[in-house]
Parts: sequence; structure tokens; C-alpha cells
Amino acid sequence: MSDEYSKALPAGRGVTLNSLRDQMYSLSMRLLLAMKNHDEQAQKDIQKEMAALQDEIDRLCLGGRYRF
Repeated sequence: MSDEYSKALPAGRGVTLNSLRDQMYSLSMRLLLAMKNHDEQAQKDIQKEMAALQDEIDRLCLGGRYRF
């Protein structure tokens, strides 16, 4: 029976809000470094990544709360 149970579980752990929060923290640190180095292109790229990540966080939060 344990073999059947292990086959039913997904191989990956999936995306969690904690993992997304960790990614946002990492991007924040990269943004601070880019600001310190006056790298405007890197700042713009990181801000785009942060916006996409925030959209994913919003999707997970709102998707779980208002799902019927």
C-alpha cells in the first residue's frame, strides 16, 4: 500500500507562499546591490522580475480565497 501512496504524490513540492517570499527577499537583496553599483539596467530587470513574482503571489492568495 505504501507504494501506491508514494506514486500518488507529486514528484515536486510545488510552489508555496514561503518559497515565493524567499524569492522576493532574494530579489530585494539583488536590487539593493544593483542600486549600490548604480546599475540601472539591472534595477529595471529585477523590478520586472519582482512584479511578476508579486503577480504570482497575488494569484495564489486570491485564487485560494475565492475559489468556488
